[in-house]
Amino acid sequence: MKKRLCLGLVLLLLLALAPGSTVYAKGHGHGKAAQDSRGDAQSEWVDYDYNELTVGNPTPLEGKFFTGMWGGSTSDLDVQELLHGYSLVRWDGSLGRMRFDRSVVSGAACVQDANGNRTYSIVLYDDLRYSDSTPITAYDYAFTLLLQVDPVIGRLGGTPMDAFWLLGIEEYLSGEAQTLAGLRILGDHHLAVTVKAEALPYFYELARLNIKPTPIAEIAPGCDIRDEGEGAFLTLPLEEEKLRETILDPESGYLSHPQTVSGPYRLISFDGVTAAFRINEEYKGNEAGIKPQIQTLYYTVADNADMTEQLQDGQFGLLNKATLSDTVLAGIRLAQTQGHQFTMQNYPRIGLTLLWFVESSPRAQEEAVRKAVAYCMDRESFVQSYVGPFGMVMDGLYGMGEWMYLLANGTVSYEVPLSEAPTEEEMQAYEAETAEWDGISLDGLTKYALNVQEAIRLLEEAGWTLNEEGAPYDPARDEVRCKRIGEEIVPLTLTVMLPQSEKLQSEMEIHFLPYLRQAGFRTEWREAGIEQLQAIYEGREAGDADLIYLGDNFRTIFDPDLFLPRDEDLPLAQVKAELRAMAQDMVHTEPGDLLSFMKKWVALQEKITETVPLIPVYSNMYFDFYTRELYDYDIREAVTWPEAIIPAYLNSPETYDEKTDQSIVDELDQMEQLFE
Repeated sequence: MKKRLCLGLVLLLLLALAPGSTVYAKGHGHGKAAQDSRGDAQSEWVDYDYNELTVGNPTPLEGKFFTGMWGGSTSDLDVQELLHGYSLVRWDGSLGRMRFDRSVVSGAACVQDANGNRTYSIVLYDDLRYSDSTPITAYDYAFTLLLQVDPVIGRLGGTPMDAFWLLGIEEYLSGEAQTLAGLRILGDHHLAVTVKAEALPYFYELARLNIKPTPIAEIAPGCDIRDEGEGAFLTLPLEEEKLRETILDPESGYLSHPQTVSGPYRLISFDGVTAAFRINEEYKGNEAGIKPQIQTLYYTVADNADMTEQLQDGQFGLLNKATLSDTVLAGIRLAQTQGHQFTMQNYPRIGLTLLWFVESSPRAQEEAVRKAVAYCMDRESFVQSYVGPFGMVMDGLYGMGEWMYLLANGTVSYEVPLSEAPTEEEMQAYEAETAEWDGISLDGLTKYALNVQEAIRLLEEAGWTLNEEGAPYDPARDEVRCKRIGEEIVPLTLTVMLPQSEKLQSEMEIHFLPYLRQAGFRTEWREAGIEQLQAIYEGREAGDADLIYLGDNFRTIFDPDLFLPRDEDLPLAQVKAELRAMAQDMVHTEPGDLLSFMKKWVALQEKITETVPLIPVYSNMYFDFYTRELYDYDIREAVTWPEAIIPAYLNSPETYDEKTDQSIVDELDQMEQLFE
């Protein structure tokens, strides 16, 4: 039987996915006192400068505004989207796949040779410009690839692009070849990229061409790119010290202060907390020819504790990705009052929040210990208290808005195609495929609801039966379980690293810590910045914790690279290696074979819950709250606020009729009642 979402979340999910579901309320004159429909006291509208907008997000900026090779928060990814544009490909939600961006690529062809290698020949428009008016050519795209695969990135503390799929990459990186055979520059606006046969098939085939231009003069002045018939190459090697200055300098480096950019906005300033942007006048517009209209943007961190009050006071015009229950409830109530100046949109999160076992942790090597930890968290109560009725416990590595999850739990169905007059053979094939789709479910996942007794049983079976003196463990007397490993009696300690949040730590001390202690763990909480947590999660830093808590917001392309083992001799690394192999098999499915992809995705989820390298906690609805003077902002269609902000503009509010107004007020009231 397929798992279903609870009724309230189904309604909210449908609301978020449906067009025209922005929550509005009746408008009154700008700057005038207004009586709201609930009969509250009259209130004065906030005056906005229609040439600028301040955007707040709970996740701080780290200043990784160029690329993800040095990590970066989800807010940094937003900034990257504002500053760097003209990718060769884009995600098309209506088609459910990647395709070439029609504002960048004027023509493209794909040819497969006798060896099975596949070459994409791509012709660019000749009207692409950087913000300094410099033309963007095929050389700028080639430089992006040559830079991001270069081993110098690793020596600078970054993670180079894994371009194993590119023809000739091994020979180029080893020095055996001086040119990269799979990357050709055939003209100023014509390049070709060749995918080697052994890297095919790939489910997200065009995603590998998600390449944006990079200005070589900003990164490697004095260097050039050539192609003399055998592949692209750099005229000078990339020097570590020079790149440390041009990319990583905290005051002027391209990572945190990129000046020559290709996106809809350019960076004006960044003080470590707030980034300011102005329209890039050289940006030609998106596929619809739409250019940004809001002259200046400010993007900064917004504290969940008072972000809605700051929205009400006019310090923010847009709050992106509000999640905590108190914040969402305050935002809903704000949309009901304040003269109805504020409105909101809600949409399902593609990612989730999770607990991640650190690969090098001695305690995390035992599967029984990992499972015992999972049984010690009251996730249901935690989610209800932390994010309220707009979140739900996840049992695998997925979010409630992810298309695979929606297919697997039956929220979205797949219609097997059938001709109008099918033959008997076609009907049999249709029925067989339909039966296979009916078998796609998440029923095979191992669930870890709170069960301290099961945690204790697992620990005792694994030998955690002693106290610190070597006598039998007595929960009434002893603080921590121990186990004899060799000649040493080892205590069952667990260091949990959390983001810096009083609210989170308070909830963890209610819904997690008491049960760990009850099972016999000695536990230590340790706070860390998002940047450090992300570095540990991605394997760029070892960390000195056993378990870390953080969120992962997947992109529309689900190609998990989290299971890359760092020390293959460790048992947990071996688990990750097996999961990585399954993930690679999943993505190496023919692009059109959705059924096979889904079968492999479900099998991967089942293996994750069986081996527990991580503990899924929750996914949730996101809420964007903003002034109703912001028009044509649709976060659900655009996925990210930087994309949604391009057609948006600020102007005086329209007036809605009483009937529409009352239906929206009723909708807001129903949302508020979900908290009771």
